[in-house]
Amino acid sequence: MNRQPSIGFRQLFDHETWTFTYLLWDLDTREGIIIDPVREHFERDLCLVGELGVRMFYALDTHVHADHVTSLGMLREKFGLQTAVGEPSRVPCADIMLNDGDTLSFGNHTLTALATPGHTDACTSYKVENMVFTGDTLFIRGCGRTDFQQGDPVKLYQSITQKLYTLPDETLVYPGHDYNGKSVSTISEEKQHNPRIPATQIESDFAKLMNSLNLPMPKHINEAVPANMGCGFSADQGHLTEEVFGVRDLQKILNSLTEDEVVIDCRTPDEYEAGHIPGAVNIPMGKELDQLGELRDYRKIYLYCQSGRRSQSVYTSLISKGLDNLVCLRSSGLAEWKKCGYHVET
Repeated sequence: MNRQPSIGFRQLFDHETWTFTYLLWDLDTREGIIIDPVREHFERDLCLVGELGVRMFYALDTHVHADHVTSLGMLREKFGLQTAVGEPSRVPCADIMLNDGDTLSFGNHTLTALATPGHTDACTSYKVENMVFTGDTLFIRGCGRTDFQQGDPVKLYQSITQKLYTLPDETLVYPGHDYNGKSVSTISEEKQHNPRIPATQIESDFAKLMNSLNLPMPKHINEAVPANMGCGFSADQGHLTEEVFGVRDLQKILNSLTEDEVVIDCRTPDEYEAGHIPGAVNIPMGKELDQLGELRDYRKIYLYCQSGRRSQSVYTSLISKGLDNLVCLRSSGLAEWKKCGYHVET
């Protein structure tokens, strides 16, 4: 199973949601893309990109995920890259809406979008060289469910049998999830050995099977879907905080904060060390729930990041856990703090 020698490749994994993330880059130009990044692993991905010297051009999701929150928006904020999703998803914050057959280039390589609806109505697979990244459409010896987000077993059957199974047999299949310790397959293997949808499967039998599944809803669906419609940030910017509060307001009260008040910097540790609001403590986005017990003890928590997006996401995450002691610096952050000429601590 050899990949093209001029392309770099890393398969990464989230053990909580069994989600694969894929980083690919041109070994000559160092231009790269990332597929299905997970918010909780933003720092891991950031570190790897830096270590490998990759210049990020695109971040893509295969669909609007229901089991985890994407980091598309965070990656765009960090690298200035473009975000992309399948057009039917109508994610308002995405820079590029990909239709079937659309392409993106990174270095000497081309990614081709393949519309593969069924798990959701907007699922898109991505083909790069001899690899296809199938998201929740086709798994290794399985396939995605079809009982929410406009899922349709007939569409899923057609996407797999008429689109994916027509790719060359040697095409490597990299799914969005795996629950059994597998990491890669081929089109040939799935056509022969996929118990849910082999090449000989009949459409009506497949639809009957899928409609008979009685699966629990993903436990993070109520948080994940709205956040992913906002590229990992809340899609409803109007309900992120009950207080209109900016950097000028924070600067006025900064020196009079009491012990039961805290300012939290939601950026990465490297960003924090390079300069932060005086007295702020660093809890990177995605790590806030690890500190939930301690945060409940504060009377007031002030959240900020670089521009306001990450702090808004942390605000939403903590509100969902019942915290009501939060103030989020909306549409502002350290960039605005510096613009105002306020002191930055290092």
